[in-house]
Amino acid sequence: MMTFNSIRTLTGCLLDVEADADLQAWGQPPLLLLAQDRPAPSSASDTRRQMRVAHLPLDDHRLGRYRAGLVDFLPDLANALRADRPVGRPTLAACVDTCLIVDLLADPTPGVRLLAWGIRYEDVRVASDDIHEVRRIDAVDVDLRSYQIIRQRNEPRPVVRVDDHVGHDDAPAIRAGLTRLVQTTSRPVPRRTT
Repeated sequence: MMTFNSIRTLTGCLLDVEADADLQAWGQPPLLLLAQDRPAPSSASDTRRQMRVAHLPLDDHRLGRYRAGLVDFLPDLANALRADRPVGRPTLAACVDTCLIVDLLADPTPGVRLLAWGIRYEDVRVASDDIHEVRRIDAVDVDLRSYQIIRQRNEPRPVVRVDDHVGHDDAPAIRAGLTRLVQTTSRPVPRRTT
């Protein structure tokens, strides 16, 4: 279970990713995000933790090989990262560095744990017969809580939504793929013996 501080820190990290994207021009390729934490090196116990979000660029042109784009890519990545399957998939490997992902997930540092998977991408939203360009970050954490950060082009601030409820009908189709990634790559937390 993630603590309130972890949820707040993860939300802040995702907002930082969005703020960095806002400094760049529109038309950036999608970016896969892997959030992990570990015991802080300066802490004598493992109660203080340090979070990192790895940015994994995706090849936008190669994603075109997936009929539904990110919606098909994310479950394919989840299937490829299952422990009982070999990772070598040419279409997938052309989209993202799967070896880097495997290395990040297999980090031998004691206490490293997966927190969330996310994706930053650009999309269009139709509202009141108007079409708006938007930048989105969708993420799912290990408690299957969803995070949405949406900034409409030329808006000063993004809209942030953190949702504890699974299975909303208005959930983006990408959430299912992110959920599969979380479920596939989560390692059980070892129990402490006292």
